[in-house]
Amino acid sequence: MAPIGTCRVYRPDPKSVGIGEHWGKASASVVLEPAVVVSIYGEFDASNATRLAGYLERHVAIAGALVVDATAVDFFGAPALAALHRVDRCCAAIGVNWRLVEGPAVRRVSRICDATDLPRAENVESAFRELGVASPSVVG
Repeated sequence: MAPIGTCRVYRPDPKSVGIGEHWGKASASVVLEPAVVVSIYGEFDASNATRLAGYLERHVAIAGALVVDATAVDFFGAPALAALHRVDRCCAAIGVNWRLVEGPAVRRVSRICDATDLPRAENVESAFRELGVASPSVVG
């Protein structure tokens, strides 16, 4: 069955792109070159999953390729996994390729929820290779 929902990706306010954010015990930071790499940290649950999705969607709007590095996540609830599925639909809708680099907390929830459909990579460097992006050590 096809996923149900609407993905509206608007041009983000330039002042909100590339800026890290904190939401309680969770935070996100971003590097814009050579691809958009969003690193997430801390604890993600129902209290901040919507903010995570909004943050990722703002960066999808400017990305040629997106990598979500979740290796430093301590807790990842099912609502946050739903936020990643929302981002996956948005990426598909606008033609952005992306990869999720899972840490133990995200991997555990993905396994429990049988969420095998998100595009994954073992690490950020392999995500760059899979997306056809030159890694920072090669750029220059």
